[in-house]
Amino acid sequence: MTHSKRPKHVTHVYKQNSALSKIRQHAQLLEQMNHLFQQQLPAQFSAHCKLANIHNKTLIIHTDNASYSSLLRFQAPSLCQSLSQKLGIDINTIDVKVRPHYRPFEKQSTNPLSLPSTAADALVQTAESMSDGPLKTALEKLAKRRASQQSTQQDD
Repeated sequence: MTHSKRPKHVTHVYKQNSALSKIRQHAQLLEQMNHLFQQQLPAQFSAHCKLANIHNKTLIIHTDNASYSSLLRFQAPSLCQSLSQKLGIDINTIDVKVRPHYRPFEKQSTNPLSLPSTAADALVQTAESMSDGPLKTALEKLAKRRASQQSTQQDD
Protein backbone atom coordinates (compact mmCIF):
# COMPACT_ATOMS: atom_id res chain seq x y z
CA MET A 1 0.00 0.00 0.00
CA THR A 2 1.69 3.19 -1.15
CA HIS A 3 0.60 6.64 -0.13
CA SER A 4 0.90 9.52 -2.54
CA LYS A 5 3.38 12.16 -1.41
CA ARG A 6 1.86 14.75 -3.72
CA PRO A 7 0.66 17.89 -1.97
CA LYS A 8 -3.07 18.40 -1.67
CA HIS A 9 -4.80 21.24 -3.46
CA VAL A 10 -5.68 24.18 -1.21
CA THR A 11 -9.42 23.79 -1.74
CA HIS A 12 -9.17 20.18 -0.54
CA VAL A 13 -7.45 21.37 2.65
CA TYR A 14 -10.19 23.98 3.24
CA LYS A 15 -12.91 21.36 2.83
CA GLN A 16 -11.26 19.12 5.43
CA ASN A 17 -10.60 21.87 7.98
CA SER A 18 -13.61 23.93 9.05
CA ALA A 19 -11.46 26.54 10.85
CA LEU A 20 -9.47 27.24 7.67
CA SER A 21 -12.68 27.38 5.69
CA LYS A 22 -14.10 30.02 8.05
CA ILE A 23 -10.88 32.05 7.81
CA ARG A 24 -11.04 31.92 4.01
CA GLN A 25 -14.70 32.99 4.00
CA HIS A 26 -13.96 35.86 6.39
CA ALA A 27 -11.03 37.01 4.23
CA GLN A 28 -13.23 36.96 1.12
CA LEU A 29 -15.94 38.92 2.96
CA LEU A 30 -13.39 41.51 4.11
CA GLU A 31 -12.11 41.87 0.55
CA GLN A 32 -15.65 42.52 -0.72
CA MET A 33 -16.31 44.95 2.12
CA ASN A 34 -13.03 46.75 1.45
CA HIS A 35 -14.08 47.20 -2.18
CA LEU A 36 -17.35 48.83 -1.07
CA PHE A 37 -15.48 50.89 1.54
CA GLN A 38 -13.07 52.19 -1.12
CA GLN A 39 -16.03 53.31 -3.23
CA GLN A 40 -17.36 55.41 -0.33
CA LEU A 41 -14.07 57.24 0.21
CA PRO A 42 -12.96 60.42 -1.50
CA ALA A 43 -10.58 59.55 -4.35
CA GLN A 44 -7.47 60.88 -2.61
CA PHE A 45 -8.06 58.54 0.36
CA SER A 46 -8.40 55.22 -1.45
CA ALA A 47 -4.68 54.60 -1.96
CA HIS A 48 -3.99 55.32 1.72
CA CYS A 49 -6.81 53.51 3.54
CA LYS A 50 -7.95 49.91 3.80
CA LEU A 51 -10.73 48.15 5.65
CA ALA A 52 -8.83 45.68 7.82
CA ASN A 53 -11.59 44.01 9.84
CA ILE A 54 -15.04 44.32 11.34
CA HIS A 55 -15.69 43.41 14.95
CA ASN A 56 -18.71 44.10 17.19
CA LYS A 57 -20.25 46.71 14.86
CA THR A 58 -16.88 48.48 14.57
CA LEU A 59 -14.96 48.85 11.32
CA ILE A 60 -11.23 48.68 11.77
CA ILE A 61 -9.50 50.81 9.16
CA HIS A 62 -5.76 50.98 8.47
CA THR A 63 -4.16 54.10 7.02
CA ASP A 64 -0.57 54.64 6.02
CA ASN A 65 -0.16 57.97 7.82
CA ALA A 66 -1.65 59.97 10.68
CA SER A 67 -3.08 62.76 8.53
CA TYR A 68 -5.46 60.37 6.77
CA SER A 69 -6.31 58.85 10.12
CA SER A 70 -7.45 62.24 11.43
CA LEU A 71 -9.44 63.02 8.30
CA LEU A 72 -11.20 59.64 8.46
CA ARG A 73 -12.17 60.20 12.09
CA PHE A 74 -13.90 63.45 11.11
CA GLN A 75 -15.88 61.57 8.46
CA ALA A 76 -16.66 58.58 10.71
CA PRO A 77 -20.38 59.34 11.34
CA SER A 78 -21.24 59.72 7.65
CA LEU A 79 -19.06 56.74 6.71
CA CYS A 80 -20.76 54.55 9.36
CA GLN A 81 -24.17 55.48 7.99
CA SER A 82 -23.36 54.96 4.31
CA LEU A 83 -21.40 51.75 4.92
CA SER A 84 -24.18 50.33 7.11
CA GLN A 85 -26.55 50.79 4.20
CA LYS A 86 -24.14 49.46 1.54
CA LEU A 87 -22.90 46.47 3.55
CA GLY A 88 -26.25 45.59 5.07
CA ILE A 89 -24.84 45.42 8.61
CA ASP A 90 -25.07 47.79 11.55
CA ILE A 91 -21.86 49.78 11.97
CA ASN A 92 -21.66 52.11 14.98
CA THR A 93 -18.01 53.16 15.08
CA ILE A 94 -14.84 53.27 13.05
CA ASP A 95 -11.49 52.50 14.65
CA VAL A 96 -8.68 53.99 12.57
CA LYS A 97 -5.13 52.72 13.05
CA VAL A 98 -1.96 53.99 11.42
CA ARG A 99 -0.07 51.16 9.74
CA PRO A 100 2.65 52.36 7.39
CA HIS A 101 2.94 50.21 4.29
CA TYR A 102 5.47 47.44 4.50
CA ARG A 103 7.84 47.81 1.63
CA PRO A 104 9.90 44.72 0.98
CA PHE A 105 13.53 45.13 0.13
CA GLU A 106 13.72 46.24 -3.44
CA LYS A 107 16.43 44.77 -5.61
CA GLN A 108 19.07 47.31 -6.44
CA SER A 109 20.10 47.75 -10.02
CA THR A 110 23.42 46.22 -11.02
CA ASN A 111 24.90 49.69 -11.59
CA PRO A 112 23.17 51.90 -9.02
CA LEU A 113 25.69 54.74 -9.30
CA SER A 114 25.86 57.00 -12.28
CA LEU A 115 29.25 58.48 -12.99
CA PRO A 116 29.34 61.88 -14.70
CA SER A 117 31.52 62.02 -17.82
CA THR A 118 33.74 64.72 -16.29
CA ALA A 119 34.46 62.44 -13.33
CA ALA A 120 35.22 59.54 -15.68
CA ASP A 121 37.66 61.74 -17.63
CA ALA A 122 39.36 62.79 -14.39
CA LEU A 123 39.70 59.13 -13.37
CA VAL A 124 41.31 58.25 -16.72
CA GLN A 125 43.78 61.14 -16.42
CA THR A 126 44.65 60.19 -12.85
CA ALA A 127 45.12 56.53 -13.77
CA GLU A 128 47.40 57.47 -16.70
CA SER A 129 49.69 59.39 -14.37
CA MET A 130 50.07 56.45 -11.95
CA SER A 131 52.34 53.44 -12.04
CA ASP A 132 50.73 50.02 -12.45
CA GLY A 133 49.01 48.72 -9.31
CA PRO A 134 45.65 47.98 -7.73
CA LEU A 135 44.64 51.65 -7.43
CA LYS A 136 45.32 52.34 -11.11
CA THR A 137 43.35 49.23 -12.07
CA ALA A 138 40.39 50.30 -9.88
CA LEU A 139 40.36 53.81 -11.39
CA GLU A 140 40.40 52.38 -14.91
CA LYS A 141 37.50 50.06 -14.07
CA LEU A 142 35.46 52.97 -12.74
CA ALA A 143 36.12 54.98 -15.88
CA LYS A 144 35.10 51.98 -18.04
CA ARG A 145 31.85 51.75 -16.06
CA ARG A 146 30.94 55.20 -17.34
CA ALA A 147 31.62 54.10 -20.91
CA SER A 148 29.43 51.01 -20.50
CA GLN A 149 26.64 53.12 -18.94
CA GLN A 150 26.68 55.47 -21.91
CA SER A 151 26.46 52.65 -24.44
CA THR A 152 23.59 51.05 -22.47
CA GLN A 153 21.68 54.34 -22.32
CA GLN A 154 22.14 54.87 -26.07
CA ASP A 155 20.70 51.40 -26.74
CA ASP A 156 17.51 52.24 -24.75
